[in-house]
Amino acid sequence: MILALKFLLLVVLLILLLRWKVDLSLAVLIVTLLTIALFGVSLLRAGRSAWQGVSDRETLELFLIIVLVQYIGAVQKSRRMYDRLIESLNTMVRDKRLVAMVAPAIVGFLPMPGGALLSAPLVHVSTERMKLKPAFNAFLNFWFRHDWELIWPLYAGLLLFQTMSRIPMRRIILFQLPFSLLHIAMGLVVAFAYFRRHGIFREHPGPRNGLGATLRDFFAGTWPILAVIALFFLNVPPLLPLPLHWALLLVAAVLTVWKKVKAREMAAIVFGKSTVRSLLVIAAVIVFQRVLQASSAFDTLRTMHFSLGLVVAFIFLVSFTVGFLTGVNTAYIAIAFPVLLPLIQHLPNYFYLSLYIYVIGFAGILVSPLHLCLVLTNEYFGASLLEVYRYMAVPIFVMIALATGLVLIL
Repeated sequence: MILALKFLLLVVLLILLLRWKVDLSLAVLIVTLLTIALFGVSLLRAGRSAWQGVSDRETLELFLIIVLVQYIGAVQKSRRMYDRLIESLNTMVRDKRLVAMVAPAIVGFLPMPGGALLSAPLVHVSTERMKLKPAFNAFLNFWFRHDWELIWPLYAGLLLFQTMSRIPMRRIILFQLPFSLLHIAMGLVVAFAYFRRHGIFREHPGPRNGLGATLRDFFAGTWPILAVIALFFLNVPPLLPLPLHWALLLVAAVLTVWKKVKAREMAAIVFGKSTVRSLLVIAAVIVFQRVLQASSAFDTLRTMHFSLGLVVAFIFLVSFTVGFLTGVNTAYIAIAFPVLLPLIQHLPNYFYLSLYIYVIGFAGILVSPLHLCLVLTNEYFGASLLEVYRYMAVPIFVMIALATGLVLIL
């Protein structure tokens, strides 16, 4: 009971700090100091564990990946590569209803805070003659923007989860792919049910460019993404697949030369506020995890036995609640996973329980009123949050029910 109260205190304090707008890296650092005090970890042992965590090879590779993702995304945006991508979709997709879903999905490959705002104008243009409800427009833009967060290895939350769980990235992607496909399928079911109910049928947006120009625009906007996919996923020995950091480094180098990025611009991105903040958050989370591992909490939990149902219920409560209250992928992984790890790490179905933490937390952030993409999308379309929830309710319920059922039987 005392151990549970200690964990509860850590979670509550971190959530309160975030609600008080304390920077995430600072909030995690404060909770780490409280962990040292609560569990009686010596400063020497805590410092040694923290240093081992941030200097670990996998951690250093994670830092490099975060920097490269930020860099590639910033260069693409500054060179208006996204604009050419969006322009090509109007010609390639021969159904305006699908354009309104494909555009956010394409933009979803580009991890960025509030990225749904990038695709919102195209959704608006594609559907303005359909006279859709603002809440449904918001649903289309928000839902399909998040198709890939469970499987796309450029998202910081997935990278952090892989580093902390030490489960191979390809294995995570393989087992979470069905949930990503379920996310897309449920979005399509809700969308086309709405279209059928309101008598909205296929409408071709009309050709704006020739086929050659359209394909050029599409590949001009997506080639960095496609190159990373090919280098990381294609298994063509002896050169491929490359580790993710090498794939990103190669793409970043080609992009720099191709787009003639100056040294000053490179430095502004690499040492910019957004990049530095991301690195500090990752470092703080890894330090917290290592200090928690060095504490007596792990030794105590090894001797405790819980039924699978109780473990799953506790995971659901912590992961969904933290996701809902923070609205940030990285934050719920940072808070939930280190706290839940001692409970599951010695169980035979550790792998499935770890993925359950991720999927349930993802469901929580999708409905979080603090989720930046949801806030910006609703503001753009003038939509009511509760009305948007009406369209998300069934897909979210199905995702949670399926994940819970599978983790109980696997």
